[in-house]
Amino acid sequence: MATNGYRSTGRGKYQTYQERRAAIARQQALKVPPQVLRNVGRAQTQRGRAAVLILGAIALIAALIPTVGVAGGGLYYTQTAAQLKPRLAALHDYKPFQTSRIFDRNGKLLYEFVSNGRRDPVRFDQISELLVNATIAVEDKNFWTNEGVDYEGIARAVYLNYTSGDIRSGASTITQQLIKNVILTEAEKSQGYQRKIKEAILAQQLTDEYSKEQILELYLNEINYGNLAYGIQAASQRYFGKNASDLDLNEASLLAGIPQLPTLYNPMLHLVNGNVLPGLQLKSNWRIPGYRLPFNTSPPRARQVDVLRQMVANDMITDQEARDAIAQDLVIVDQQTALEAPHFVYYVKQILENDPELGPLLATEGGLTITTTLDLEMQQIAQETAKKRIEELEAEKRNIHNAAVVVQQPGTGQILAMVGSIDYNAVKPTTTEGEEKNVLDGKVNVATSERQPGSALKPFTYLSAMHQGELTPGSILWDIETRFPIIKGATEKDIDKCAPKEGAVYFCPKNYNGKWHGPIRMRESLANSLNIPAVLALNEAGIGQTRNLLHSMGISGLQREDSYYGLAMTLGGGEVTLLDLTTAYNTLANDGRYVQAQPVLKITDRAGKVVREPQPGPNTQVVEPALAAIVRDFMGDNVARTPLFGANNPLKLSRPFHAKTGTTDDFRDAWALGYTPYVTAGVWTGNNNNEKTERVESTQGGGVILNRLMEAYFANPRIERLLRGPDLSKPLEFPSPATFGAVEAKMCQIGGRFGQRTTEWYTPKMLEGQEKGGTECDLYRSVQVVRTVDGGVCLPAEGVNYGAQLVTMRVYNLPKSDDDVRILDTSFSAGDDENLQGVAPRELCAQEVVLQPTPTPAAVAESSAAPDAREPGSAEQPGSAEQPGSAEQPGSAEQPGSPEQPGNPAPAPAPKRLPSLVGLGENQAKELLASLGVTSVVVDYQGPDRLGNLYDQFPAYVVVSSSPGPGTPIEPGMTVILGIRAP
Repeated sequence: MATNGYRSTGRGKYQTYQERRAAIARQQALKVPPQVLRNVGRAQTQRGRAAVLILGAIALIAALIPTVGVAGGGLYYTQTAAQLKPRLAALHDYKPFQTSRIFDRNGKLLYEFVSNGRRDPVRFDQISELLVNATIAVEDKNFWTNEGVDYEGIARAVYLNYTSGDIRSGASTITQQLIKNVILTEAEKSQGYQRKIKEAILAQQLTDEYSKEQILELYLNEINYGNLAYGIQAASQRYFGKNASDLDLNEASLLAGIPQLPTLYNPMLHLVNGNVLPGLQLKSNWRIPGYRLPFNTSPPRARQVDVLRQMVANDMITDQEARDAIAQDLVIVDQQTALEAPHFVYYVKQILENDPELGPLLATEGGLTITTTLDLEMQQIAQETAKKRIEELEAEKRNIHNAAVVVQQPGTGQILAMVGSIDYNAVKPTTTEGEEKNVLDGKVNVATSERQPGSALKPFTYLSAMHQGELTPGSILWDIETRFPIIKGATEKDIDKCAPKEGAVYFCPKNYNGKWHGPIRMRESLANSLNIPAVLALNEAGIGQTRNLLHSMGISGLQREDSYYGLAMTLGGGEVTLLDLTTAYNTLANDGRYVQAQPVLKITDRAGKVVREPQPGPNTQVVEPALAAIVRDFMGDNVARTPLFGANNPLKLSRPFHAKTGTTDDFRDAWALGYTPYVTAGVWTGNNNNEKTERVESTQGGGVILNRLMEAYFANPRIERLLRGPDLSKPLEFPSPATFGAVEAKMCQIGGRFGQRTTEWYTPKMLEGQEKGGTECDLYRSVQVVRTVDGGVCLPAEGVNYGAQLVTMRVYNLPKSDDDVRILDTSFSAGDDENLQGVAPRELCAQEVVLQPTPTPAAVAESSAAPDAREPGSAEQPGSAEQPGSAEQPGSAEQPGSPEQPGNPAPAPAPKRLPSLVGLGENQAKELLASLGVTSVVVDYQGPDRLGNLYDQFPAYVVVSSSPGPGTPIEPGMTVILGIRAP
């Protein structure tokens, strides 16, 4: 075959397919119109080739319906055509399934729905001309000129099938194949020659109504190219990672051959070195019939040779272009499906599939573009931060292996990040004896799984108590050993039957540090995560009322009856999801307005029409904004948090931050959640199988992750603009509670490490009936005591004249037991074992303490003084000098333990003794010692190697011990050694 004049364009001697189409039309002197079949019953005078075609058509009809004569063929055709014509209307509304895709808010692909396969329809002008020519050459060389049916091919097929006694050829054109794939039913597709008649008739009708380009566009967007790729665009992307318009001759000729047998011609089965389909060297005689391809030629390359032969034969390409093309290796792109943020993607997928409107559309048609609220960069930062911290704890052998993170936007509720595990593809079985299952099961989305939240529910407990009007921020909550009956009519004899033991009668909560801290208020008890005050607050607020409040703020769990949870609910005795809990914290950030979590920004259909935008959803003011602001103020108070967490704890960030942690019993779950005006985040750490960690508490696990995560967001300019707006208009801090109508009022000071405040925020309603400028205080009462010669105090015996030694002392008004609250012990500590001031003595005075006792004391009356107790952080001892103010005056700064003026001459002053210095700052302790005449002070800084567990219980530069100890008489020139917690 001559090759002179061929262009090296991959198009043979024709520049465009239009040139090719015109040339074919000129070459064909006879063109058989569809009327041929319609007129088969009439006398025909056409000769030669036309006669062959007619005979073939007649033979086809005769084979199908032997009882129909030639004369009846025309009538049959006409009737059948009339019946089938309405079927073409299906093409006007035809919507083949298309690939639906999920994107992040910035248009980055997260996932493709490929359950049915990929299909991305493109216009005809977006398809490579090489692919068009290759397809026509191998499937229907007369496509541009036939009327949808290849009559010559039909005749040839009938002859071959008749003479062989078998079906060897179908002679289907591209138009007929389109009819078969799109219009015919599955039952019709198995009807043999009857199907062929329908295909032929419909193909002619389709050719009358549609242009050739339209038909070819429909066909190339419909056919299966294997590996779940339907249509040429999906195939181009699937195999070569490029658009259909950019295919070269090697790629186009390979793809054109696949649809005949997609499984046999699957190139993925014949790759070498992972992703290479080797090229094929053809000799100069490769187009001669019977040419033998090399022994190791793969089926897809062998089929490609057939395609190239047809292209050369039809003057679409040159011989040399064909050989050069197939000689080149083909690199197949990675077949891995894009999957970013997998837990979030499948969370969104489930929502869409369960949607009564979107679910069916997604399943049957697809073509949806789902733009989500997720920010992929924020997601990746959260993923990496969580994984790194868990790896650090694993290196320390802390038996903790997983974490989850949720990030939301206040105001909108949009989910900006969702990490369901540290590694979606990882699985790690337990190695702990007696435990089962996996400590890490990566595909489980812990962000949407229910876990016990520990103390992370406490903010809502205090909010509920104020919301119900039962407590105010100034209310005193006693952190002393207390037990709560869980069975009606529980008696003292069962006081040690504590839950969760079998036969439990009482709920017996303790603080995580095993200590009691005495009188305390909401702010300090929440900031230091103390348990007894939270249980007392829940007891006042009511379990049911608090559950209802939690539900209104975004918690969907906690749906069992109140008795199932009991007062343990505030300590994590129920299950919630991290997503729900983060949403509830987001409600606090929204000034008490609940906004439903939003994962989707917009959904458009295949035509680009918006079918779903964010629905307003629940957006309800569930608590008074002033109350949300007050609780928020508690959560952002790092000074209040310092006594137990230290000043530089993980919840203290470079910007204002409002946070709370939670750790469950046995350290199984550790949480940390917090928010700013522009972002809310929640973190869970633990093991998938609920196995105990090696004492990983919330600040070490979730707290560190939360700290690092937020600081990374703060430092990223793009994320900063996303969170605070392009002009950074969103403020860094929330407005003062006063903005929402709260009033700052005075209150009596408790004293000690946990009670330094003299003012607190209240709503106007809380202050109704209170004295102007303050709140009532029933924290103290007065009791008469006797000063002993050694500086102590004791209870006076009846009938004894103690003279000037008898004084009035102000002491704490300790709480009393009732049916709902059983107080076991009123003693409390600030971290040492020394009795502190503020508690009435227990012992009656011995005779020797009296300077001039009566010879025979009368019977002693029962004292109303309360048992001994310990008060945190005070440097004063009972019997110390009187403090200004009185308990009856709200806002008094007076400390308990101060004797009142008895009106008698003062006795000789008792010798000065060293006070308790534990809990004081280093400089504060030195100043106090100097005021007592002690100027020789030695400081001993002590780290965790010496302090052990005490190191985490005190902030840096605070006194943890002193020598000599409290009560030691102060002598001139004495030296005091201060044990100081090192930074």
